[in-house]
Amino acid sequence: MKTKIKYILFIAISVIVSACSDLLEENTYTFIAGEDLVDNKNYDQLVAGAYNPLNYGFEWGNYHTIVNFDCDYQSGPTWAFGTIGAGNFYENSSNTNFYNYYYIAIHRANYHKSLIEQMDIDEKVKSNAMGELAFLKAWSYFNLVQFYGDLCLYKVSIAEGADLYKPRSPIKDVYEHIIEELKYAEEAMFSTQDPQYTIGHVSSGAAKALLAKVYATIASASMPSGQISVMGGPGHRYDEEGIKIFIPVPQKLTFEKSQVAGYESFNSQEYFKLAMDKAKEVIQSNDFYLYPSQQELWAVASKNRGEFIFTLQTIPGSTETSNFVATDYAGYYTENGTLSSGYYVQRDHWYQLFDENDGRARWGVIHRVPIDVDNEGNLIYSYYPAKDSVKVRLGTDGYSPSDILRYDAHLYGSKLTKFRQVSVPLDGSRTDFNFPFMRYAEVILLYAEAANEVNGGPTPDALLEVEKLNIRNNSTKVTDIGQTRPWTQESFRSYILEERAKEFAGEGLRRFDLLRWGIYLQTMNAIDVDEKDVVKRRQDRHLLLPLPANEINTNPLIETNNPGW
Repeated sequence: MKTKIKYILFIAISVIVSACSDLLEENTYTFIAGEDLVDNKNYDQLVAGAYNPLNYGFEWGNYHTIVNFDCDYQSGPTWAFGTIGAGNFYENSSNTNFYNYYYIAIHRANYHKSLIEQMDIDEKVKSNAMGELAFLKAWSYFNLVQFYGDLCLYKVSIAEGADLYKPRSPIKDVYEHIIEELKYAEEAMFSTQDPQYTIGHVSSGAAKALLAKVYATIASASMPSGQISVMGGPGHRYDEEGIKIFIPVPQKLTFEKSQVAGYESFNSQEYFKLAMDKAKEVIQSNDFYLYPSQQELWAVASKNRGEFIFTLQTIPGSTETSNFVATDYAGYYTENGTLSSGYYVQRDHWYQLFDENDGRARWGVIHRVPIDVDNEGNLIYSYYPAKDSVKVRLGTDGYSPSDILRYDAHLYGSKLTKFRQVSVPLDGSRTDFNFPFMRYAEVILLYAEAANEVNGGPTPDALLEVEKLNIRNNSTKVTDIGQTRPWTQESFRSYILEERAKEFAGEGLRRFDLLRWGIYLQTMNAIDVDEKDVVKRRQDRHLLLPLPANEINTNPLIETNNPGW
């Protein structure tokens, strides 16, 4: 721990990233002391330096591996999913790096805030800069507390006198500090409508949105009981001869939720009310808006605008500030026209959740995949799902009757078009995919979720807000569903959870949703082993990730790891 903290302080004091409109234009500054930055009023460098650890997590895929692989609806080859995806968390580089990178962000936010406080600059600019740092600190702790539970809590930097070694603070104390930082940030930062706001940075609206999410997480995790349903179960079975038979249609599974350990002292109803009010505040602010279609949402021109509240900032071609997310999830085209990579997919059971014409499935999934070339140089296609072979015969939706068809959907799954939101060719190299940490669509669903719990069922206003998403996605309107099958608190709770699974596929939310609702173990164990032979079976110890070994070995105030590790 001591060596790590010294390293963190060194990179915090020797800031190596200069600010620009998208935070990431690189310049090198050798051995710049903190007081020199204060004298030179380089607040923008200090703010950019605190954002930069977010990119570290994407340099080699650590972030999207750890937030996406361990859930019910995502799968891939066992060589990729055999660790995090199969519940093998300990001594895993993604786990270690995720933990370390977020603590780097925390220490930078603390130290850089103390430096900016000393600067003689415009007070509004100073306030905004300090608000951004408070937000980044809160975001970092929010990610860490959901994965690791009790945490070492640094409210000020070590340079300001904080102890080098700290014991772990309870979950409740961590959340109190997260909320404190976000309340400060929402008042300190510019709104997206302020002329001084810089695109690509977080805003006061981002702090409000994250605060609503924090409240909803606390509320659902602390809720002592209640039923909730998911569509899932096994993806295959074996017949009498040992032949694998695929089960494409998921079952409706209803579980009794359990209260999440560490959240017992929170008042669930109180926090649902806070979440509802804060989400409504974001909605009424008009700081953000929905795009009218999935195509427009994931267009390159939409980056950092409209619906995108908080995203990773990237520069194409830069090792430090670009990533392989597009390659890993959507694949890339080779010289002979075939699609390579794109190994990380949504399972068949996820695809079966959608209406036929829902834009998230019809446009949002890559259906026509060139996978091979025959001896005459003709492309051979795989289709997803099987019923798309009808479109081949009819020549509709981009298909052609002359296509050579090979169907094996269980091997390919749903590759998502959202990951093609890049400005450079998909050729297997790094791209500028701005991973979405938070979108306005989530604020709408958080509002509806919380209103349902506060009022004993969905309110007309909540239904109206969700209907806006239905219209954008061309899915069945929530009000139409309610006319044929009146909503109850339980059925609407399950509907919102499913909508989140459909809307935010691959965006790192599903595992957290299963955990906060207390149904992670039941949902995963109902699958057991998925159709790609990825082990989804889980035990109590998988509810939290283990602290990295170096943290346990070097901090004398941490005597034990998380339960089961």
